[in-house]
Amino acid sequence: MTYDEAIACLGTLTNYERAHEPEAMRAVPLSRMRWVCEQLGSPQRTFRSVLVAGTNAKGSICAMIYAMLRCAGLRVGLYTSPHLADVRERIRVSGDPSTPPPAGGVAQEGEDWISPEELAMLIERLQPVIEASKTHAEGPVTYFEVITAAALLHFAKRRVRIGVLEVGLGGRLDATNVVEQDVSVFGPIGFDHMDVLGQELEAIAKEKAGIVSKEDAPRGRSARAVVISARQSPEVARVLEEAVASKSPLFSYGRELTSTVLGHEPDGMRVTVQGLQGTYEGLRLPLIGRHQAENAALAVASVEALAGGGAPHDVVRRGLAQVRWPGRCEVIRGEPLVVLDGAHNPQAAFALRSTLDDLWPERPVALLVGTSCDKPAHAIGEHLGARAASIVCTKSPHPRAADPAELARQLAAYHQRIEIVEDPVDAYTYLVNRAGPEGMVVITGSLFLVGALREVIARCPL
Repeated sequence: MTYDEAIACLGTLTNYERAHEPEAMRAVPLSRMRWVCEQLGSPQRTFRSVLVAGTNAKGSICAMIYAMLRCAGLRVGLYTSPHLADVRERIRVSGDPSTPPPAGGVAQEGEDWISPEELAMLIERLQPVIEASKTHAEGPVTYFEVITAAALLHFAKRRVRIGVLEVGLGGRLDATNVVEQDVSVFGPIGFDHMDVLGQELEAIAKEKAGIVSKEDAPRGRSARAVVISARQSPEVARVLEEAVASKSPLFSYGRELTSTVLGHEPDGMRVTVQGLQGTYEGLRLPLIGRHQAENAALAVASVEALAGGGAPHDVVRRGLAQVRWPGRCEVIRGEPLVVLDGAHNPQAAFALRSTLDDLWPERPVALLVGTSCDKPAHAIGEHLGARAASIVCTKSPHPRAADPAELARQLAAYHQRIEIVEDPVDAYTYLVNRAGPEGMVVITGSLFLVGALREVIARCPL
């Protein structure tokens, strides 16, 4: 099977990232993913793992843990979703621990992605399972289940010591929940995917807490996993405490874990982190936003928990200094300043607004917004509307992209100056030319929009 044939095969599968079907998404059983793993020889049992759930910050936390473990000389796997531009972004394995790190110690973008040939081989290996699932009692496998299975197979084949996995949606029924993790991590939990997970925050939290209180699962490592949580609202904290009960230790940001931003730099910040076993001072973090300092505390605690004690300070220092996580408060251009951020829910929009106020309080912001059709625009309008000098609504080249006219209608309650430019490249060009060297353009509302424009900007900067 060639890489193009593998991509074509994946394209035949039901993909809820492209076609939002809440009722069908609620009905996807975890037992089917367990069956898939059984057909493959249970690859998820060949490595230790960290499973990261939450509404926001999952990918950033995963990237930090991966970077630190990589610097510890371990072969590590990283599985995240969705991808910005290339499906291979989702599946990564750090280089051979015996191989010296690249110049400067920083992995270049794409060097640790699964190769086209490897992905093609894995999809070919999965084809009989895909075919068999068509007559399975619980229905055929989905795109996400197959990509997750490919990641688990790849990690097993490459003999990773630790796999770091980001939950796709929810937790209880997510395909990643087949792992028997050593550490469970919860980023901030808030309102998102409410048509699938529930309308109340408590219901959403219970779905995510399902990575701890696994249903009908073997009593493996995950029953005793260390649990690490971001700062949560009282109702979410209560759900997590009930899920953990007395089975696992629970460590929370603001209680055992803290962080302090020491100062901002052009492409990051200096932070001090209090982990489970030690204080790590003056760390360089090449990510922007105070929320990333909190995420760093969760990531450091996760590495400490995996180590069974304190993490070497040099590993933490070098690892965090090497973190790369595109599309999240990413400055991609200087004159005018262009920032990419995939904020698409209230918590993420608030974090973006806080970052803009902290770092660029005097800059006039031109907001380029494109959301998915299932995401209400009020999250963007409520937190970013008053900060914007102007707003342009556009449409990403994604099947779930919202109609710009409808988006503009929803945002009209928060801003008087709203324009529509359907094509995102035209919209970007228009705003950059109008902003001038002292201006600022913020592209937000959807990772799909951010991914599409990031690729264009990198290839053909204005």
